Amino acid sequence: MFLHLVLLPLLVFVPLHLSVLAVRVANAPELGWPELAPAAVFLAALLVVWVALRLGRYAGSPAVPSAAMALLGTGIALQYRIGTLRTVEAPTPSQLALPIGIATMLAVWLLLRRRRIERLEPLWGVFLGAAVAVIAGVIVAGRGFRGAFYLAGGMNPVEIVKPLLVVSVASLLSGHRRLLRRGFLGIPLPPLNILATVGVLWAPPMLLLVAQGDLGMFALMNATLLVMLYAVTNRSLYLVGGFAALFAVAAVAIPMTDRGRVRLAAWLDPFSSETGTGWQILQALVAYYSGGIWGTGFGAGSPNAVPIVESDFVYAIVGEELGMTGCAAVLLLYGALVFGGLRIASRARSAYASCVATGLTACLGLQTLLNVGGCTKAIPLTGIPLPLLSHGGSSLVTTLLMTGLLLAISDEEPPLGARSGRS
Repeated sequence: MFLHLVLLPLLVFVPLHLSVLAVRVANAPELGWPELAPAAVFLAALLVVWVALRLGRYAGSPAVPSAAMALLGTGIALQYRIGTLRTVEAPTPSQLALPIGIATMLAVWLLLRRRRIERLEPLWGVFLGAAVAVIAGVIVAGRGFRGAFYLAGGMNPVEIVKPLLVVSVASLLSGHRRLLRRGFLGIPLPPLNILATVGVLWAPPMLLLVAQGDLGMFALMNATLLVMLYAVTNRSLYLVGGFAALFAVAAVAIPMTDRGRVRLAAWLDPFSSETGTGWQILQALVAYYSGGIWGTGFGAGSPNAVPIVESDFVYAIVGEELGMTGCAAVLLLYGALVFGGLRIASRARSAYASCVATGLTACLGLQTLLNVGGCTKAIPLTGIPLPLLSHGGSSLVTTLLMTGLLLAISDEEPPLGARSGRS
């Protein structure tokens, strides 16, 4: 466990942080102790997680916590490099998100491990109602900014909707999996009342997301639902037909909003407004081109030339300063996280736990694809942050909460020594 959990994150974080320090020492030979604060914070977080999992006799997959902590360390190094982590003397809410997120991840794991996560299955209505309440509350109390709604201080608690909806809809899908599997000649033909029930319950949060203007979250959650439906039924037509319908809805809905039209136009032809809406994606493309295969060196580029680089376009820093090689390495870490999550889902001992693990993993993987696709101009921008790398407190806490749920599902049984001791 030590090698899996500690060695990989250290091999990722330490060289990145030392590279930034080397650049800053070259420019300003005298550095204050706050320059070492990000390293101290990450090392403390890594130590806390390792000690907690060791004392708690964690018996689950080591891939998920290892990949998650490696990505977390990468995110801290990236944010420190561009200056969003400047001081520890007056910590901002986004900086407090790290200890809150780590505590949340470990608390969720301890409370719901050993198959206690199945106790959430009857509470699907509570989680669905909470998701609806969060989105509605942001619309009512929030203020419009860049086409969406945010609370005071730029907070967007809608991120918590992701695990709430996954935990909620997993109960419905796993509970009706036999009926949903019904079909003829490979064509799914479930009872209409089951489809209507799922649709009616799914509609309120989706309509509220559209009203809020968060089409990225709308696309992410619907794509996650389709993956969960396929995992429960093993009917590929759910996946193929569902994604075809989702693309059709996107083609109609995106041009209907001002924000959607702007992003679509910038994607199709960024040079039509190279100093306006197309500036962000053009600067990102220049960053990737400048980085080439090996990059300019971590700390030696100009990532702040890309607008909102700390959140929406954090992948551009990787592309410029670590090059194509660094981009591939980051994607491999996300691949390890997704692969570990899918293994957890395949080994879960209940249909509900398996569906939850599938949904959480699909959400993290699809979120990564949406962000990287938008940053590289493969798809229109969605405003979806990159998990564990993008700046944003609510996103970080939510992602670590989802990681805690995966740890709890993976840690289904106590170690053999503990079981024999009780017997």
